[in-house]
Amino acid sequence: MSTRAILTLGGIAVVLSVAAVGVAALHGNPASGASDASCAPMSPGAHRIPVESGRAPVVVHIPPKLLTGAPLVLALPGAGQTARDFAAYTGYSRLADAERVAVAYATASGSRPLWNVTDHIPGHAQDVAYLRAVIPAVVKAACADPARVGVTGVSNGGGMSARMACDAADLVAAAAPVAGGYGALPDCHPSRPVPILEIHGTADQVVPYAGKGDPVRGDVASFLAQWRRLDGCTGEPRASSVADGVRELRSVRCAGGTEVVHDRVAGAEHGWPGADDISGGAEFSSTRRTFDFLTSFRR
Repeated sequence: MSTRAILTLGGIAVVLSVAAVGVAALHGNPASGASDASCAPMSPGAHRIPVESGRAPVVVHIPPKLLTGAPLVLALPGAGQTARDFAAYTGYSRLADAERVAVAYATASGSRPLWNVTDHIPGHAQDVAYLRAVIPAVVKAACADPARVGVTGVSNGGGMSARMACDAADLVAAAAPVAGGYGALPDCHPSRPVPILEIHGTADQVVPYAGKGDPVRGDVASFLAQWRRLDGCTGEPRASSVADGVRELRSVRCAGGTEVVHDRVAGAEHGWPGADDISGGAEFSSTRRTFDFLTSFRR
């Protein structure tokens, strides 16, 4: 199982290499809050949308044939990555073109971008408030359905996507953190149950699968257990093999039609596990997997 890896240099993650299809049946409530039918989306291509003074613009990618009232994916880069880096790294824009869905890429603050997942990182802005402003701005730009905004991210961005599930459940339909760091996250009190997909490699040395420290913090099992409790899931997760070396644990008996899903990628190091291919083949792809999950839910 390949992984588009991230290395850490002085604590900052750096991309090493550049990097899945149909929108699944909707879960949750029937259509509500769909975008205005009279909305005129931007032209196809990448657009830079300023949201907050002093911040890098959000990059919104509009496909050539955008669906009216489509879902929207908000993608959060890892530490040291920009919006453009993450677009190239994941291949999300190519997938968005194929599926006629917009994707937005936000960049964290700082000369070496870093999401302030704890609210207490010196020299970095308060990112929950910022991303809460980003979401309606990009929904308007893409004429997307505000009830179908999903958020994903990798590494530090994965931790931030998990934070948004806690603190922006009124805006986020689902979250899909990949190789996220969860040990420093504050207590989680979402306003509603939120569907969660977590993808993690067993050979991750930056944010180890089993956590780190004494006492141990940030282990994947505890993160999943927390969300099963928050989402009111009952019974044991169903285990299956979804690809070679990928074991999935899925809890579906959860409040409000939510799910808590985990893809455990054997031998994958820190990064965005899976194949570059987004065509829907047999190989595992974090891009396709997160997209399919996020676009399956509505607030």
